This record gives sequence, C-alpha cells and structure tokens, in this order.
Amino acid sequence: MYNLESIADDQATFRACVATKEPYKPLYVKIKLTWRCNLHCQMCNYWRQERHNALSPELLRTIVDELAELGCGKIHLSGGEPLLHEDLFELIEYMAAKGMRVNLTTNGTLLTREKAERLAASGVKSISVSIDSPEARIHDRIRAKGAWKRTIKGLRNLRRAIRKARTKTKIRLNTVISRTNYESLAALPDLGQEVGTNSLTLIPVDDPEGRLLLNKRRIRDYNERIAPVIASQGLEYGLLDSEREAYPFGIKKAEIEQSKKGWYALGLYDEQPCYAPWTHALITPSARVYACCMTRGMPKPLGNLLEAPFTDIWQGETYRAFRVRMHGPPLEICRHCDDFLDQNRYLHSLVADGSAIERAQQAS
Repeated sequence: MYNLESIADDQATFRACVATKEPYKPLYVKIKLTWRCNLHCQMCNYWRQERHNALSPELLRTIVDELAELGCGKIHLSGGEPLLHEDLFELIEYMAAKGMRVNLTTNGTLLTREKAERLAASGVKSISVSIDSPEARIHDRIRAKGAWKRTIKGLRNLRRAIRKARTKTKIRLNTVISRTNYESLAALPDLGQEVGTNSLTLIPVDDPEGRLLLNKRRIRDYNERIAPVIASQGLEYGLLDSEREAYPFGIKKAEIEQSKKGWYALGLYDEQPCYAPWTHALITPSARVYACCMTRGMPKPLGNLLEAPFTDIWQGETYRAFRVRMHGPPLEICRHCDDFLDQNRYLHSLVADGSAIERAQQAS
C-alpha cells in the first residue's frame, strides 16, 4: 500500500486528520489508464465496455504534478490493459522523475522483447503480472485462448530485460482465485520460481453474481489441500512473507462464513474504519475520482478532474463527507474488499494508541 513507517513517524498529524475527517496525504494513488483490454476475462467486465478515455497526456501530467505537491509516494497504473496506452513509458518516466514509486499491473501478453526493455528502463519499481493458473488450459479458459503462452513469454522477456537494465524492478504474480481455478493452484509457487518472480499475491474473486465464488465446501477444500502446499513452497522460494497469505478466505469458521458470501474483509470494518479515504484515491479513465476500486460502483464519484483539480477534490467537502461515513456501519461494498486489511489494522492501532496517550496526558 505505502510506507506505514512514515505515518507512524507522523502519528500525531495522522490522528488529527482522522479526528477532523480532513485529508492526510494521498500516499498511494491508483490510476486506471484505459478501459481497453485485449483479453476477455471471466471475472472482469472492462473488455465489454469500450468507453471514452478522458485522461489526456496533458491532464495526466497535471495530475502527477499535483500529487507530487501533496506528498504522493506511490502510483499504481492499471486498466484495462495499461500496455495499450500510447504514452505509458513516457508517463512512467515522468512519474519516476518526480520521485514516485510506480507499480504497473498487466496481463503480460503484450510484453514483447522491445516493450519489456522499454518498461525495465522506464523507472518502474514493480510489475504485477496476472496468472490465474499454472495450467495453460485453465488460465486460457478464464482469460482467452493462447493467453497463458503469451504471458509466460512476456514474463521471460521481462526478466531478461530487467537483468539487462541492471535495475531492482520487482515482478509479482497476481492470481485471482475462483471456482474455475482453485484446484489447480498448488503448483503456482513452482511456476513463480521458474519464471523468476519475486512474490505472489492471491486475490479472492469479486463476483456480485456469485457464479465464480467458492462455497463453504470449496473453501475448506482449498484450505485443506491447496493452501498448505502454496504456503510451504511460497515461503521456501521467498514468494510469500507469511503462511497466512496463502489463506485469503481466512482460516477460522467465522472467516469462512464471511468469505462464502464474498465478504473478504472478514468482518474487519464492523470493528474499525477503513483509512483509505485519508491516504488513497482512485482515478478512472473517465477522469472521475473515487476513494478506492471498490467504491467505483457507487452512484456518484467524489469528483471529476474535467471539472476541478485533484487538490480541490481531495480537500473538498464531498471527500470529507465520505471520510465521515467511514466511522459509521460498513458500506456493503467495503465488506467485499480484501485490500489494505493489514495496513488498516496497523493504522487503527496508531489512532487507538494516540487516543490512549492523550487520555493519559489529560488525566495527569
């Protein structure tokens, strides 16, 4: 997500912002560069929605300038498929020159040797590549015929390009776990090791219609047969930091009950707020601003960059009202979110710790 230590070092300011519902800093901003995609993934509808892209190169540079002024440290570029964006490499170079860490998420199928070399030399810090199974036929069933072979080739092109450029760019495998692929995932760490990735992220599928969700039986089957292998091999290869990362549906009975409904926050936001609206923003290709990916489904955005600068939106009343809303009962969409869970637990500990210190000082 972002550098949590920097917030800990500035704990009093962060705590004051939470108390007043004012913004802290947009430390981590996600920009969806395009709706366009060259694949037809089961769990995504972007490829069905060819929409106007309002983020011109000029507007993007203006946004980046504002973000730099506001203290943004990391930008995540995604889509659609961001490698379809005509100015991608120049944009990454511009962001890197502003001192920002840039992460890119791609399906990897368009990573030719030339594009891989340009990307490796652009200043990008990490690249997340989507692989939904170590088995080609299952990955292709989810994404598109022939996609697995092209992605593996792209990954190898990328690894060679990073070595050639002598950069420290990290490669991460992103895997969306669904009913279609979960039984095939035990060999995923072996694939990650083979193609030279640095880490592995397991993402439970977000599917409002429920067709791709794992029911309780399948979650238990995954936890008993698949997750232990992923955990063991992932830790051995250095692709995971903890065993828990192999269990995105949770382990306890109550967690599994939540996950079978697609509530991957596992009850966290019944206990505390989400702090993303104080530190995070999402910008869509339509130039609309939201607090995060999950809230993109809300009826109204928090602002539109064709109508107001990012700074005005970030510091405006609509964004502030959304922060106020975070202190009430959780939004239905927040129950489905598996992003930033550990980070939010840590940030809540900072807020709670600060409140305890203040009460002690007042008592004395």
